[in-house]
Amino acid sequence: METKNRVICPSCGAENLPGTLFCVQCGTYLPSGGPLRTEPLPEQDGEETYIKPVPETMGKTTQRTMHLEIDILDTGRKAILSVEREILVGRLDTAHGIFPALDLTADGGLEQGVSRRHARFYTRDGTCFVEDLDSTNGTFLNGERLTPYLPYAVQDEDTIMFGTLHVKVHIYNE
Repeated sequence: METKNRVICPSCGAENLPGTLFCVQCGTYLPSGGPLRTEPLPEQDGEETYIKPVPETMGKTTQRTMHLEIDILDTGRKAILSVEREILVGRLDTAHGIFPALDLTADGGLEQGVSRRHARFYTRDGTCFVEDLDSTNGTFLNGERLTPYLPYAVQDEDTIMFGTLHVKVHIYNE
């Protein structure tokens, strides 16, 4: 079998054909979803092979993994997520292939104006960022409305509103 290049989604690690605009697995808009990596696929014998994205720290001194503890203030639920990859925030929509890492559906996300692809968290150079994905009801960091598609640095204990749903972010390294 001939080796072909595929585009690896920076959000979920799924393989996509070259030229694909939206990830087939998570719906991330690939041209703005972070640095794209192409990797050759190994020859396959009919079995599915998962190719893990190349970590940005490869060849460098490995840093500790940054984690976010998201306290959902309205429901009291806590979610702990690794920011090793992008974290999509929104509401689950299997019909349209949207599977957010932080699914706020059960926390009243629909009623509080959380879009299916609302925002994302990611890290660059040891700093955590939040970015609104042009959500209908906006994302607010410590009361300031975010401009869509612009990254804003997140600090430990910051308060974020996705629509009108309030969360508190705790950042720690492990």
